[in-house]
Amino acid sequence: MFKIYNASAGSGKTYTLVKDYLKIILTSEAYLPHRHILAITFTNKAVDEMKRRILDTLMRFSKPSILQSNDALFLELSKDLKLTSRALHLKSRALIHKILHNYGSFEVSTIDKFNQKLIRTFAYDLELPMDFEVELDKDFLLQQAVDRLIHKAGHDPELTKVLVQYALSKTDDDKSWDIALDLNKIAQLLTKETAHPFLNTLSSQDLKAFRRLSGAIEKEQGLLSNQIVTAAAEVLEKFRASGLEFSDFNRGSIPKYFLALASKQMDVKLDAVWQLNITTTPFYTQKTPQQTKEKIDSIRPFVTMAFEATRKALYRLKYLRNIQQNATPLSVITLIQKELNALKKEQNLILISEFNSLISKEIKSQPTPFIYERIGEKFEHYFIDEFQDTSEMQWKNLTPLMVNALASAKGSVLLVGDPKQAIYRWRGGHPEQFIDLINNTTSFPTQAKVFDLPVNYRSCENIVAFNNAFFEHVSQVLFTNKAHQKIYQSAPQKP
Repeated sequence: MFKIYNASAGSGKTYTLVKDYLKIILTSEAYLPHRHILAITFTNKAVDEMKRRILDTLMRFSKPSILQSNDALFLELSKDLKLTSRALHLKSRALIHKILHNYGSFEVSTIDKFNQKLIRTFAYDLELPMDFEVELDKDFLLQQAVDRLIHKAGHDPELTKVLVQYALSKTDDDKSWDIALDLNKIAQLLTKETAHPFLNTLSSQDLKAFRRLSGAIEKEQGLLSNQIVTAAAEVLEKFRASGLEFSDFNRGSIPKYFLALASKQMDVKLDAVWQLNITTTPFYTQKTPQQTKEKIDSIRPFVTMAFEATRKALYRLKYLRNIQQNATPLSVITLIQKELNALKKEQNLILISEFNSLISKEIKSQPTPFIYERIGEKFEHYFIDEFQDTSEMQWKNLTPLMVNALASAKGSVLLVGDPKQAIYRWRGGHPEQFIDLINNTTSFPTQAKVFDLPVNYRSCENIVAFNNAFFEHVSQVLFTNKAHQKIYQSAPQKP
């Protein structure tokens, strides 16, 4: 059974998860049914809450007083599972004892903890030290790697030349010559899953290749600057030849723009009203003398063309400057990676952010039964909470296990999430995966049964009404993608 719950905020998501979890362990024939369930979420707080809710519910069911109560979940499970109240009570009492006495097999875990378990299982295959430690403070380790690289300046001629030139370019831009901050910032890419494909491309380029690129960029910047200055000077000359003063133009904005460019001031703004509407904005006021209006009208096409040309050149210039500012940090990122790898080897460390890529490279290629055998236990049921924040690589790593479970008559997969609450794009969260699964437009071999949880139990009526109206509005205004529109249009909740 493959089920997906599309659960908006306050819709009883945890209640539903607990109910489905209890259904499995209450109907299982296994002696320790909880051993065969893996529930994954993203934070330790969510793990604690889910464990607590499951245990609290079983404890409540195991008390004799439950037989005289009107507990909604107890009555619902009794009806769904076709169990008498007494049978459900006795099963719950037995299960709470089994879980508490075999708590290590109560697998409600963060995805990072589960990944760590897999990596420790495959440490030998991954050529990792068996006693490796997981490093959570990536910033400190990256800073150490950057410091080690900078200390090599003066010993490596090519590296020294690159770093010195970069420091000088920063002072030319009236910025601090200290390059460590920039290198630390760019080094963050080494821990971002979404950056790996691009960094792999850069790894084949050496410092000389980046220096050639930097030289080509500088040359193009010089040519563009000269073109802009020349075009601006021609416009100013046109004003002079036509006998026009700055005061003849509305607020003098247009001549001031070209004067700044002619003076090599390339940091001009390009978002003024007249710039955004150059073809329709009046160049003068109604009080301007008729003769002056005619002079301005006669040169307007020339001025408009010059503005469009300089604006295009300025955008290109800013684009090149951004590339130039990042070229040097990017040129040494492979060297920072080498220092980082050396540090990790010396200290027997693995960054927690590496888990997904390590698993993807090694474990994904192994047959699923072999993975289970190495883990030492066979999961038949999978629960993934907050699925909208699962990264593409995380889902690919988990997919073989899910497919294997669904191939079994007893296996099941349950995903819970809400694409509207996706907040982890910065670390590779990929809500489109959830959208595709909901719409059955994915290559996943089994189609899911999708259930909406339409009632908001948390918010009052006016809040729910506002949210419904807001989601309907943004579905039309913010999204052109039909699948994204559908997510918001199908979001209305009942209070």
